[in-house]
Amino acid sequence: MHLVLIVVIVGLIYFIQERLYRKHWKRGLRTSLCFSREYLECGEEAELIEEIENDKTLPLPVFHFKFSVDRALKFRDMENSVVTDYYHRNDVFSVLGHQKIRRSLVFSVHERGFFHVESVNIMVRDFFMSRLFAESSREDSGIYVFPKKLDPNRITSITRGRIGEIAARRSLIEDPLAFRGLRDYQSLDSYRSINWKQSARTGQWKVNLYDATQDAEVRILLNLDTDSMIRTDRLLEESISLTSSLARVYLQQKERVMVWTNGLTEEGEHLQEPGSGAELSHGVTIDKYLTMIRKSEGKDAFLSHLDAELSSMSRQTLYLVISPYYKEDMLQRLDRLMKEGAAVICVVPYYSMVGFDARRSYLTGWEVSEYED
Repeated sequence: MHLVLIVVIVGLIYFIQERLYRKHWKRGLRTSLCFSREYLECGEEAELIEEIENDKTLPLPVFHFKFSVDRALKFRDMENSVVTDYYHRNDVFSVLGHQKIRRSLVFSVHERGFFHVESVNIMVRDFFMSRLFAESSREDSGIYVFPKKLDPNRITSITRGRIGEIAARRSLIEDPLAFRGLRDYQSLDSYRSINWKQSARTGQWKVNLYDATQDAEVRILLNLDTDSMIRTDRLLEESISLTSSLARVYLQQKERVMVWTNGLTEEGEHLQEPGSGAELSHGVTIDKYLTMIRKSEGKDAFLSHLDAELSSMSRQTLYLVISPYYKEDMLQRLDRLMKEGAAVICVVPYYSMVGFDARRSYLTGWEVSEYED
């Protein structure tokens, strides 16, 4: 009799709890999976944060939090994880009623890209472990990993003397709207610069000082096409890193920088150009732009862009071309930019086994190792 009573009681408890979990397991349950930062540099660490909140009295004795992310994310803690084409993780919690759990998973990334959470699955079991309740969702969280920054000493070898050239070109044209002050007249000053009112008041010749026009800028043009058949991915990745590193150097010198590339997204779409800016924060915009590159539109698109630059060029602009490809069809266009009075530098990433031919004064070679650093 007692055994029958126990079976009935257990059966009743099972029936009640099964009904409760089936009806209420999702009520008051909130989960999130997000990155601790919006972006980071290659090699830096960040956190992927798991949060679970059970805002109800009913506890969740066995709670599975499963997600997948790109295998490029290298986590410190590899417990409960499997790495295939993706990094798959299955964390198990016991969540009490009205409890909030937060866990941070530290990771690092050593390659450029935009990484997001591929999928999130939550699974809950009842007290008797007999029923499984599951739900899938997609998190809208992602993180930019910026292009690797190159050796600043090597970068300086490219920029040395060029910043002065930009300043010299910029000073040739003053902005009449940007009045900066007065100074004493010198023999080489133009009469048009004399401030007659102040000269009469002080009894000495005074000339107006103006800030240089703000139109001067560094235009970095990145060509992601090459004739090399050896490790083209590495050669082009170095070109992207060069672009990022050089942009950062010029921005630190308070130069206005614009970047354009014939790179495309993974879907083959054109990237939204980052525009022109002189603030250090513009470097973040540029790096986000470069981070999204996955393929190239091809050499012809780059040559067409050079033609467009020729039709609207400015003598105050430094054209900094980064291109593993440097055949005559491209060099002839750069020659025309030089002939029209523009400042031009062309940096050519190359492998030592292929070599580099500096057949123009504006060509600079950048040797790239054929092997991983």
